[in-house]
Amino acid sequence: MDPMPEKAPESTPATAARPKRYVDPVRAQWRRDLRAARAAMTDRPGREARLLAHIEAWLNGAPARRIGFFWATRSEPDLSALVGRWLQADPSRQASLPVIEGELLRFAPWTPAAVLVAGPFDVWVPDTPRRIEPQLLIIPCVGIDRKRYRLGYGGGYYDRTLAVMTPRPITAGVGFDCARIETIDPKPHDLQLDVAITESGSW
Repeated sequence: MDPMPEKAPESTPATAARPKRYVDPVRAQWRRDLRAARAAMTDRPGREARLLAHIEAWLNGAPARRIGFFWATRSEPDLSALVGRWLQADPSRQASLPVIEGELLRFAPWTPAAVLVAGPFDVWVPDTPRRIEPQLLIIPCVGIDRKRYRLGYGGGYYDRTLAVMTPRPITAGVGFDCARIETIDPKPHDLQLDVAITESGSW
């Protein structure tokens, strides 16, 4: 959940100070097409089950005890149950969800019992000021190319946050096969993932 939409919302007291960003019209069209394809999947239950199984198998073998993931929105896959099982398997593990703070993300602790509130762009976030430094991030992808470059929603929050995280966490981008494209024509600021996972497998 990189929650900024392609086009900035109209100014409100909460958004008036946010600088306007250049919107690449080609990428904006890709985002519209890819999100429409995701929303239109007719065989979604089976595809989502296979995708979640691949994510869970990969996560269970990953060398991390602190992870960040995303709360499903806009037809994204729902990872909450598998992350709950991951936490239950080892009490020393910690999970978190991203919360927008200025131009960056912080990662607030999450458990299945956590209280969530509506955050910026109507994304649900934990109701706590606490933070976790994840060793691994599971990141949603609107598009994923063959070199594991990610197309998000256009806000750039993950790119900017990862640029200042030391050490940088392992990054896993997830999406459905309909998110796969040949190339996003990556620019210097674009995020290259450590692994990409769809219902067909990982690369």
